[in-house]
Amino acid sequence: MGDRWPLPEAGGVSRARLLASYLASLDLQRRALEAQLHLSTSELRILWLFSDGRHRTLREIADSLRLEQSTVNRQVNAAHAAGLLGRSRPEGGNAYVFFSAPAGVAAFEEDLVTSLGAYETALQQLGPDDAATFLQTLRRFLDVYPEAPEDPDGGSTP
Repeated sequence: MGDRWPLPEAGGVSRARLLASYLASLDLQRRALEAQLHLSTSELRILWLFSDGRHRTLREIADSLRLEQSTVNRQVNAAHAAGLLGRSRPEGGNAYVFFSAPAGVAAFEEDLVTSLGAYETALQQLGPDDAATFLQTLRRFLDVYPEAPEDPDGGSTP
């Protein structure tokens, strides 16, 4: 699927640097896989959000994705122009609400099969016990990973 980020030997570097190398390798491989998809990263992110079937305003989308409203406005309107999202204005409402269009659902499901298929293949190659351990450990790591890392002086880093 493409080149891998060079992975250092476990004994030669700190655990944090080792993890950063592993994540960089995963990101490089993930981006190579994305090149095979029909939807862009922003389209996938937006359609994933809408996979729950709810209608949302631009503000709700921006809040959910933790993006600036101007960015979301551009991305959502591009997805609408491409036929991936529909929109309507509720009676008496000022703001449009957006929802997944049938073409968006179909494209999302097709790309999801490709994306998740790569994960599933890797998990199968680990075997059931190692895959379960990996997923449990990753979940625990994400539960304790700080949302905003603190710098050594005690303040938050940007």
